[in-house]
Amino acid sequence: MVVLELIQEESQMITKFSRRGFLKMAGLAAVGTLAACAPKALPTAVPQKEAPKAEAQPTKPAQSAATAVAKKVQIKVCDFVDKSATGPGVFTRLKYEEFAEKFANIEVEHLPYPDVGFEKRKEYWLTAYTGGGPNAVMFDTNKWAWEFGSLGKALILDEYVNQYYKADWDSLVPVVQKLSQYDGHIVQIPGMVEVHGLVVRRQYLKENGYDENYTPKDWAEWLKMIAKLTTPKYYGFQWKTYMRAMSEFLHMNGGDFATENPDKTITLHFTSKEVVEVIKMLKSCIYPKRYIQQDTLQEFMKNLNAFQQGQSATFNMMPSWVNWLFGVTEFGPEDLNYFCYPIGPSGASGGRRKAYVDIGSHSWTCSPLGTRDEKDAVAHYVCWMNSKENIIKQGKWWRDNQLKGAYASPFKDVPWTTVSAGIPDWWAKPLEDILGRGDIDPAPDYRGGDYFYPAEAEILNSENSDVEGMLKAAEEKCKREWLDEYHKKLKK
Repeated sequence: MVVLELIQEESQMITKFSRRGFLKMAGLAAVGTLAACAPKALPTAVPQKEAPKAEAQPTKPAQSAATAVAKKVQIKVCDFVDKSATGPGVFTRLKYEEFAEKFANIEVEHLPYPDVGFEKRKEYWLTAYTGGGPNAVMFDTNKWAWEFGSLGKALILDEYVNQYYKADWDSLVPVVQKLSQYDGHIVQIPGMVEVHGLVVRRQYLKENGYDENYTPKDWAEWLKMIAKLTTPKYYGFQWKTYMRAMSEFLHMNGGDFATENPDKTITLHFTSKEVVEVIKMLKSCIYPKRYIQQDTLQEFMKNLNAFQQGQSATFNMMPSWVNWLFGVTEFGPEDLNYFCYPIGPSGASGGRRKAYVDIGSHSWTCSPLGTRDEKDAVAHYVCWMNSKENIIKQGKWWRDNQLKGAYASPFKDVPWTTVSAGIPDWWAKPLEDILGRGDIDPAPDYRGGDYFYPAEAEILNSENSDVEGMLKAAEEKCKREWLDEYHKKLKK
């Protein structure tokens, strides 16, 4: 999740945040996370080491076809963190230095993120890969890695994982292994693991008859809590961005927009029971004034401001944002409760598929272009940067510097307490629990959303909309204008 665009577009609207505070947050956007400011003075640029640098150690040749390069090779990686960065970005720069010391034969040029909007980055990188751009990029969503894989724009990492990452791969949580593969091949190296959830004001829970530690266990309990937290003074749920909300809740409810069949044909489910249920649920939960936007990033800071000002009882949350959240708002961990979105009922009772909560990871994908040495070097780099050893070191570094961060550990033999810092048990324990029940999104990348989401927006913005009728019309239009032609091309 990237915060730079949000800061630039929304800073003038957030009355409690100073301009200086926003600029400080912007300096951390390059690390691809909203974790930014800490309650104490943040660690700043990489400190000078007192001891002399260790003699560089060349990589050892291996028997694998992916033999580690022994000669000098240069690679470009889109993961730049500025020397003036504070907070979590400092640890990334420490890793830069350590890699350069250990593997002096691999020279890494760290490229900044492209100066384009978040939604345009995927297209930018696709073009850049083709034109000899970076050898690797760090995505904010693993779904982009799958799309690169489907287009043949992602380096198949199977043999490189066997050489550089085998023990770590074997100890990854199964769902994280799934996230990292496309069509049976490894196309990305996972970074931190994310699970969507809510932070809720504990005071508001208590005011409405709940224990301040209350956590809803299933879909029905969640809806009941949201209804009780919706009062004349504040909203129970205020995630106005309909596109991501619809996807999240539909997955929890055991539904699908579409399924891809073994022959690669696609079946649409716009009018399914699960879809209708979720749209009707959203109509009952979102802002009564029906001011809805598709762009999650555009609305993010508005939603946070409403939460901080007490206009909403809840705020949609990723666990890695907590250091940033407590740094730029008046809240502390004792003020808020956090829980992952609970899994809904339909899938458990025989829905279209087993209901689950989406799991996502910040992921590293390598270009299939370039020389053999370049591909081997960049695969080595992304495996080393995201190794179990380095993830454990990061957690210790956060604790040593009194930063806060709640992470779901990607490794089944590394507990969340090892990779998280400064967070009470009731904040982070749900992350580990949900990994055992969560799953990846199996829906294909397809253009159906171009037809579904406009219809959904119209439904949500109309008090008396014909939900089933409008969904049926959208499905028929999708088939007529896109899906029928797609199926014809499959037969050629």
